[in-house]
Amino acid sequence: MYIAVEEGRVSVEDARNSRDFHVEVPSDMTERELDEVLRAQDFGYVRGARAFILTRRIEYAAEDVTAMVDYASSKGWIDEDGKALQAHIVRR
Repeated sequence: MYIAVEEGRVSVEDARNSRDFHVEVPSDMTERELDEVLRAQDFGYVRGARAFILTRRIEYAAEDVTAMVDYASSKGWIDEDGKALQAHIVRR
C-alpha cells in the first residue's frame, strides 16, 4: 500500500499490499508542501524527512490493517500518540 500525493489530492493505492508502505510525491514537491497537503486533506503530517499517515485513513481504504499497524508499532514506526504510521517519502 502506498499513499499517492499530487496537486492537493491524496489517495491510498495498492491497498492489498501491506508489505510496502510509503508516500509517493512529485519530484519537485518539498516536505513543507507535502505537510500542507497531508494536513489540509486530514491525512497526516510530515516530521523531519518522514511522513506520518493517520491510521484511521488507512483503515478506511483497506479491510484489515491491524497486522500492519501492530508490526509498525513493534518497530517504532508509529507516532507518540499511536495514531499515525511513519512512511518514507518516494519522489517520482
